[in-house]
Amino acid sequence: MIAAIVVTLGAPLFRAVGNWPGNFPLYRRQADRAGMHWRSTHYYHPTYRDADLPADVTSERELPGLDLNEAGQLALLDAFECQSELAALTEHAEPELAYAYDNLQFNAGDADALYAMIRHARPNMLIEIGSGHSTRVAAKAIARNRETGALGECRHVCTEPYEMPWLETLGPEILRQKVEDVPRELFDALGEGDILFIDSSHVIRPFGDVTTELLQIVPRLAKGVLVHVHDIFTPRDYPERWLRRDRRLWNEQYLLEAMLAHSPRYRVCLALNWLKHNHGDALERAFPILEKYPDAQPGSFWFEVAQ
Repeated sequence: MIAAIVVTLGAPLFRAVGNWPGNFPLYRRQADRAGMHWRSTHYYHPTYRDADLPADVTSERELPGLDLNEAGQLALLDAFECQSELAALTEHAEPELAYAYDNLQFNAGDADALYAMIRHARPNMLIEIGSGHSTRVAAKAIARNRETGALGECRHVCTEPYEMPWLETLGPEILRQKVEDVPRELFDALGEGDILFIDSSHVIRPFGDVTTELLQIVPRLAKGVLVHVHDIFTPRDYPERWLRRDRRLWNEQYLLEAMLAHSPRYRVCLALNWLKHNHGDALERAFPILEKYPDAQPGSFWFEVAQ
């Protein structure tokens, strides 16, 4: 009740500040210092009201320029042969640094696809932009490749400036810096069958990580490099809860879709959320853990640099 009164009475001032923060330098400085900003819902701003959304935000969107490579996705699922190894991924983390499905960031379906792709592609190099639970999965798959003689040493590099203080205990090279500051030559070392794993801020900002990744790094990758982007639900939009309740304002997916549209340079390998909704049986055959998590909505999206 009090909040409603404050918002109603203060709306004109809030709207003025939200529309023209440049006219309020003291506010701008204090807001920067506090790490927050007030933004109004205006057609020039990324913010929106619930009424601005269509009634149905869960159906597939029309994306006529995007080839999902349906036959290729199903063939790749059939080619995975590590179901027994996936069963060894524990559902509950023990010891502390082991991977477990019961986490909120990278769980059933997504973890299995990363493990299976590493076992299938046998990369000589894996770069993660954004690290954590995925790093645990990747380390297991790389170790298994080494044990089976599938490859020699796989160089595993993680750039993670913000979180996961335990990463250094897992063995990969850890770069505690923003991807914007990582020398581009590192990514030039990726070759055919190698993997670039992206799970960063999901938000397009001026000079930010998403624009760096999709506009500067991915276009320079060599033919045959496999690229993963997390929390992509193409051809659906972001989950309804994220749009209506959480108002996450994530927009990485839209830039990715634009990049892939009508582009022969890239070939979709796995769109896990699309597979979940359209070929659920095939996805469960490849990743049986999904039978235990019928409500899971995997969000890993894989594509290959084809040219």
